[in-house]
Amino acid sequence: MNDQIKNFTNRFKTTWPVIFTVTVLILSCVTFQSATAGSNDTNVSVIKRALPVYPKFAVNNKIEGTVLVSFSIEKDGNVSDIQVEASDHDGLFDSSAILGIQRWVYIQPAKKIRNNYVAIEFVLTDKADVSYFSNVERIKVTGK
Repeated sequence: MNDQIKNFTNRFKTTWPVIFTVTVLILSCVTFQSATAGSNDTNVSVIKRALPVYPKFAVNNKIEGTVLVSFSIEKDGNVSDIQVEASDHDGLFDSSAILGIQRWVYIQPAKKIRNNYVAIEFVLTDKADVSYFSNVERIKVTGK
């Protein structure tokens, strides 16, 4: 098991710069919409925003990262169509981010609002610089 973890870590160390660079280049060409501003001049406000749970494996191994998530806000105020657009560490934080966002509730809009984006930052210190996304709302989740 330890050999598998070491092999994974060594492979990750060599490939993450390439993955990161490609992701940043792709995302720099896209303008993101904030999660609190809907399309067609429809503004929505958050009623309930549950923070995702910081994965214990990441806390124990002092790993920080960011997940960029897109979602829709339904007419009843619930969140749907959740998709991970980009993430660090081969999806280590993806499920936590999705599970947290599933519990968000907004004031009921007149119609479904699509293409909302938020960057969930999983950080262990106040000085962490893990987010590479601009023009998007950022939510910080701290590990304990």
